[in-house]
Amino acid sequence: MELRHLRYFVVLTEELHFGRAAERLHMAQPPLSQRIRDLERELGVRLFDRTRHRVRLTEAGALLLEHARPVLESADAAREAMRRIRPGAAGVLRAGVPPDTAPVTLRTLVDTFASMEPSVLIDLNEMTTDEQLARLREGELDVGMIRHPADTVGLESGPVVHRSL
Repeated sequence: MELRHLRYFVVLTEELHFGRAAERLHMAQPPLSQRIRDLERELGVRLFDRTRHRVRLTEAGALLLEHARPVLESADAAREAMRRIRPGAAGVLRAGVPPDTAPVTLRTLVDTFASMEPSVLIDLNEMTTDEQLARLREGELDVGMIRHPADTVGLESGPVVHRSL
């Protein structure tokens, strides 16, 4: 049994019309009908009673629906979890900041990042520019907010905040 066939089945139970279900699934009606027949054949039961003008869920179809929705939700949750653990997309961001960083600047940076990556926790560590550079090079920090001039050779850097003098 393939997840996509379960997805087709669930959409058909919601529409109870092959044409509308096929449209929702962005496919033609004949392949949808064939996939549903394949699923019925694989399971050895009729999932729908079909007439020329009506599609109705059978008792077996209702039972499968009870199991199909949680399976699809679980598959979607697993897919989302895998998306979140891609590098830079989830987990903890270990950040270094100078001890004298203005609270409003820090709050703005944290809020902006959190709005872009809400599933990432930010672990802030106060440390000098030299400490940050050492920890960045050792892989103990993911990002740092350093004061220039600083030796950033071998590190990727760019402006975060500009201050007028």
